[in-house]
Amino acid sequence: MSNHRQISLGEITVSQALEWDVFDGNGNLLLRKGFVIQSLSQAESLIARGMFVDKSTSESRQDSAHVKSEPLSVLGSISQVVMKLAIILRDMRELPNANDKVIDLCKMLLNAISMNEDLALASILLNQSSGTYSVRHSVDTAILAILVAKTMGKSEQEILDITAAAFTMNISMIGVQEKLQSKKDPLTPEETALIHRHPLTAIETLFEAGIENSEWLMYILMHHEHEDGTGYPVGTLKSEIPQNAKILSLADGFCARITSRGYKKSTLPSQALRDIFIENTAHTDPTLGAYFVKVLSLYPPGTFVRLKNQEVAVIAHRGLGPKACVAFSLVNNNNEVISNPIKRDTSIEPFTIKEALHPIQASVYFSLKQVWGQQASL
Repeated sequence: MSNHRQISLGEITVSQALEWDVFDGNGNLLLRKGFVIQSLSQAESLIARGMFVDKSTSESRQDSAHVKSEPLSVLGSISQVVMKLAIILRDMRELPNANDKVIDLCKMLLNAISMNEDLALASILLNQSSGTYSVRHSVDTAILAILVAKTMGKSEQEILDITAAAFTMNISMIGVQEKLQSKKDPLTPEETALIHRHPLTAIETLFEAGIENSEWLMYILMHHEHEDGTGYPVGTLKSEIPQNAKILSLADGFCARITSRGYKKSTLPSQALRDIFIENTAHTDPTLGAYFVKVLSLYPPGTFVRLKNQEVAVIAHRGLGPKACVAFSLVNNNNEVISNPIKRDTSIEPFTIKEALHPIQASVYFSLKQVWGQQASL
């Protein structure tokens, strides 16, 4: 087997064709190139048995495999990022070239966002069934942080570092976050202590995996620090917190607020912005508020709204002003579902926005493809 190497879980993409013939530990053909592994559990079972590939064939294809398997749609790409990130985080210490694999995934997300920023933002509110909460939250945070960093004119390298930090900031909390997601009671002192230490344990895990990028690691360390020094794990003051760590922190906080969890109800995006930048000024850098408002607006894509004519709609695209958005009406003023959503310009009477709605208030299900077309296909 000297001409073969064993592959890890992180090199397998569920629901995508294998890039190589795969052999067992005795050199017998196990799976042919093109075979599709249907689930994570199936992949884990095969890995446990031992999967080997020809060194020369796999090494020549490793660099291009990511590009070949990348979906064409925005939503499909984001869902693939969530799925691949879950595998990488679980197998981080054993992955060959862990740093490069995370950065490749960052680039995949950046490419998806560049295709349609509004749909990428909408996915934060509307694509929560894609993956577990902990991994999905990291990707949501990355999407928002990327858009804010781009608006601020950050360099390509800074944006990659911020994205990588968002992906891995909670690597030591994956199992715990899933338990907390369904928790109904307030956090216990032990759970709080574990949360307060997780930036440090995340850095330890990444360093063990061979990741030594000081900016990436610093952003993780500082992503729960506050301007007034009341944050954790160090209690650093604002003058010592890098601006990119602040972007990550604010994106993290915003996405956590607008997502419903077992022990905490979600808030509307406008309320989340108010909580962060108006009600909590001691903790946050007010100079960043304008950039977050510019990226999100009062009604970010994916927000359900009631229009002045009583129709229930979803915001599809941001406009030049905070209320000049493009919406698609989903329910008419007789409370009847509209089979083919109707495009509305919210700067025009009678389609101005009356109020934002929680998803439970909107109480309507629709296909994202009806609003964003093929870019929302999976």
